[in-house]
Amino acid sequence: MTFLPRIADGATRLVRLMLLSAVLGLLGLALVEAVAAADPSAVPSASPSILPDITAEQPSPSAEPADLPSPGASLSVAPQDTCYTCHSAIDNTQHDIAQKWKDSVHGRNGIGCASCHGGDPTSDEVTVAMSKAAGYIGKPDRTTTVGVCGNCHSDVERMRQYQLPTDQLVKYRTSVHGERLFGAQDTRVAICIDCHGVHDVKKASDPTAPVYPLNVPKLCASCHADTKLMEPYDIPTDQFEVYQASVHGKALLINQDMRAPTCASCHGSHGAKPPRSSEVVGVCGKCHTATQTLYEQSRHAKLTVGPKCWTCHGAHDVAQPDESRFFHPKPPEIDCTTCHNPSDRTLILNADRFSKDQDRRCDTCHHQGSILYSQAQGIYGSLDRANAAYQKAEGRIGEAAGAGMIVSDADVTLSQARTSLIRARAAVHTTKLTLVAALADEASAKAAEAQQFADTKLQQSVFRREAMVVVLGFILINILALLLLRRRIDHEDVSA
Repeated sequence: MTFLPRIADGATRLVRLMLLSAVLGLLGLALVEAVAAADPSAVPSASPSILPDITAEQPSPSAEPADLPSPGASLSVAPQDTCYTCHSAIDNTQHDIAQKWKDSVHGRNGIGCASCHGGDPTSDEVTVAMSKAAGYIGKPDRTTTVGVCGNCHSDVERMRQYQLPTDQLVKYRTSVHGERLFGAQDTRVAICIDCHGVHDVKKASDPTAPVYPLNVPKLCASCHADTKLMEPYDIPTDQFEVYQASVHGKALLINQDMRAPTCASCHGSHGAKPPRSSEVVGVCGKCHTATQTLYEQSRHAKLTVGPKCWTCHGAHDVAQPDESRFFHPKPPEIDCTTCHNPSDRTLILNADRFSKDQDRRCDTCHHQGSILYSQAQGIYGSLDRANAAYQKAEGRIGEAAGAGMIVSDADVTLSQARTSLIRARAAVHTTKLTLVAALADEASAKAAEAQQFADTKLQQSVFRREAMVVVLGFILINILALLLLRRRIDHEDVSA
């Protein structure tokens, strides 16, 4: 067993060698850190700096860089961001601002303060960090702010990783807001920070973001419902109130149906501008594609100046359409100038004539006695008869179901009638009486068939009730007969 001491001796030497190596390694690291503390440039970086030169000229977001000055800042937060560190400690207001930035989409993605305000975020000297030499611009004015935002958001390379569009600035320049800001130097118009926030910018998909679809109407109303702010532009301030009561507003704000249009759906967001009359059909057609196709088959669509979607349905106050919207209860007083220019007899489309819901009727333009009025009457009559047949069938089916009858066959046929009625109502947009009448007659026929099913079920229900009465009567007669028989037997037993 002489080899055991040798093994123990070798193990001891190996442990001593490892300990010596560890001590030397620690001494080496301490030496490197001491050198780095004395002269940071003496230690080569293992990777390139994440901070580009903040004084370097940044790419211009447009062909007119003079209009959109840029602070020329970094897109990344320094390992030690003195902007955040210092401002967090100044006072409660600055601390809240710094915290909002940290929690924002910019803060979470490393977009530092210097990206918008300029300066040197690596220096803890105020005169250096906030010096003009370091590109510090402080709080940018409203025109400059658009350029600051556009400086990054127009850069394809920067935005690629976030899958964000880079045409927002170009669109904004074409908007009413942008045209007034850059053309008329009107700084009261909406700019990026008015919609997206300043330091607390959030993703559009964040339900708490002002630009989240459910919040957009209220966001737009923050300016457009302000009578004092809108006074110089002669713009109505009741759009939000009207929109809330509309079909669209109720669907979005009450039912939270994200398919319902917001202000941006019709006016655009960055390129916000009221659609021209010639564009309205295309705007509404983004959602109502089938209706747009039908409208394009109509005589209205072929007119140079003809009724558009808003003429019958309104703009912000879109109501649920039905047959009551064809004619006024009392025929209105109209003359040729309602539709024609009195000087050259050309067609005109006076928007004021259709500003009120009660005036959006066929007889607003087509007077009694005209061929087109008769055609409108025919369309109305067909739909009214089909709707009446449908309502009657629905009522009878309800009665049959209430009587405990199985009405599945009637329900299926009634759903077919409803489909035909919906198609007939949609076909009104073609202004073709023959098409509407054919679909309406189809709906009436299906409704009559469904009603027949229900009537049969109700007849069966009556027969069953009558049969039940007969059976119950027979049972009662038998019970009485048995009682009499028992009484007789009991009487005979007593007599015996």
